[in-house]
Amino acid sequence: MLTIMKYIIIYSIILFFLGSCSFLEEYSQDTVQVRGYEDLEELLIGEGYMKVNGSYSLEQVASYYPYLHYMSDETEECEKSDFGSSGFNRRDAIFGYYTWQDRCGVNEYGSSFADESGDWTKLYYHVNIVNSVIDLIDEYIKGGDNEVAGANRVKGEAYFLRGAYYFTLINLYGKPYEISTAENDLGVPLKLTGEIQDVIFQRESVARVYEQIESDLKIAEDCLGKANLPGTIYQADSTAVHLLMSRFYLYKQDWKQALKYARKVIAVKPDLLDLNGFSGGFLSKSSVETIFSMGGHAITHNTVNQYKSFQVSREMYDTYDITDLRKSVFFWTYNDFVGYAKIAESSSFANDDPAADYYYNYTLAYEGRKIEVSDNFLFRNAEAYLNGAEAAAYLGDEATALDLLEQLRVKRFKNESYATLQKSGEELVTEIREERRRELCLEGHRWFDLRRYMVCEKYPYSKEIEKVYYVYKDDSSDEKIEKRVYKLEKNDPAYVLPIPHEVLEFHTGMQNNPHPVRSYRIESLN
Repeated sequence: MLTIMKYIIIYSIILFFLGSCSFLEEYSQDTVQVRGYEDLEELLIGEGYMKVNGSYSLEQVASYYPYLHYMSDETEECEKSDFGSSGFNRRDAIFGYYTWQDRCGVNEYGSSFADESGDWTKLYYHVNIVNSVIDLIDEYIKGGDNEVAGANRVKGEAYFLRGAYYFTLINLYGKPYEISTAENDLGVPLKLTGEIQDVIFQRESVARVYEQIESDLKIAEDCLGKANLPGTIYQADSTAVHLLMSRFYLYKQDWKQALKYARKVIAVKPDLLDLNGFSGGFLSKSSVETIFSMGGHAITHNTVNQYKSFQVSREMYDTYDITDLRKSVFFWTYNDFVGYAKIAESSSFANDDPAADYYYNYTLAYEGRKIEVSDNFLFRNAEAYLNGAEAAAYLGDEATALDLLEQLRVKRFKNESYATLQKSGEELVTEIREERRRELCLEGHRWFDLRRYMVCEKYPYSKEIEKVYYVYKDDSSDEKIEKRVYKLEKNDPAYVLPIPHEVLEFHTGMQNNPHPVRSYRIESLN
């Protein structure tokens, strides 16, 4: 029976997180009596899922860890501009991430530091909300069939979200899963109840965190398999769980399970967009490929043809063959600039003048209009084909790997020039990885993929990345006075983010990740 001692932390959790740099700090609690699973569902939808509000800057609430796109090789600083200055420096918010500094919040002068704990705080905030739902939901798996199904759906969503959040946290702040060292590698703290606990939280091992994620996702799979399906992509269903499980096992190097769950996704969502004759925006909530999305979208506003901004990296753009239709569907170009055109709304000004696309992209984001899908928490069935192909290749089942890969590629290349792949062994794995880079670009995968490739037992790979950063005469000037080049070395410790400084200040005993001081070389501006 639900007693007076059982309650959900609502307003207190909000104050708890927004007013503190740590998820362990104590505050007084407000209590709310729960009348049924519907109340828990309302809490979950309102506060458990990532916010989807539109945003126009990296600092807005809807922007969850947007620096992923800027740490990897997907973006670069806009070196030349056809449209002058943006009016403010888009680089300020992420300088420390973009150049892989030991303090992520540092500015280019080393003179001040921005808050580094934003994503840590937001993710643990959602974890605590979800924990509160999990603590109570079993009380309401009763009554008629509809009530039981509804309660199971809420329970499944809650466990899915907790697994997803810890999966994100471990891949931001913990080492990638290496089979031989996971038991000793430091992960993140695990908080598994909504109640305030009088304990000092410490970092669990990577293996322990993965164990918890696996447990959560299996419960989610079971519960959502018993439940009625939601009618929106903004609530997780069984297919979303299976896709995350496929990704989870791929990261864990459990190839059989990764392939198994990829096949489950494809069995339910087999259809892929054929880019031959395709027009309109690629990513949308109504696409046959879209499975689930939560969180905001900040790429559009920060990849514009202006000084002190970013663009899609030329290196990545050049990986697309001329017969690859994604090259024109995903991007737009204007002289030396490569812009982002993957979201549904960014193609509304499709015409012969790329300047119109530029202005539309800028205006769209600046006005804070809601974009339908997230830039780093979007589930598409194309990933299932790639997860399955990669896992099958590691297992030595190259026929399956090629079949899954070809089912995707045939929808992405011009029909008249398409050629079937003839590759095997490491060459096939490399092709799958590159196909993954092209297909899932700027959807929040690349940084995590580069991390896991480093420790892959079959065909390990690590990449050296260089980033150019220009120093301007002053904040209001477009005159460059220095060109700095920062380098991320192969197997660099900076592939793991440091624990936020604010968290370490509160939890003085928490061990940080080793992170080298990042220097740069100066190159000629000519």
